Amino acid sequence: MRIKITAPGIYDGKGKEIQVGTELTVKTEPKGWAGRYTVLTEDQKGKTGVKAVHRGGGSYSIMDGDKELVEKLGKDDAEAFNALSDEDKAAFVAEQAKA
Repeated sequence: MRIKITAPGIYDGKGKEIQVGTELTVKTEPKGWAGRYTVLTEDQKGKTGVKAVHRGGGSYSIMDGDKELVEKLGKDDAEAFNALSDEDKAAFVAEQAKA
């Protein structure tokens, strides 16, 4: 889930205050920070999402759970893919399927 810090008084693991306006990705909602953040996006329970993962030997594949959708990507291409929006990821996978 993505949250945005909206008030001071939140600190990182090293004791440094996190600036107001900072966006973070967290695994679970930090209830102890109640009133000092807003939820930007919720996790979709049960959905792993499409992402590029390392398959060994310097090769990456685009995976949807256990299903391989595209294979033999380089590291730079895999990182670029993972930075795309869900819509752009779907368009890229569809285009690769045509090739």
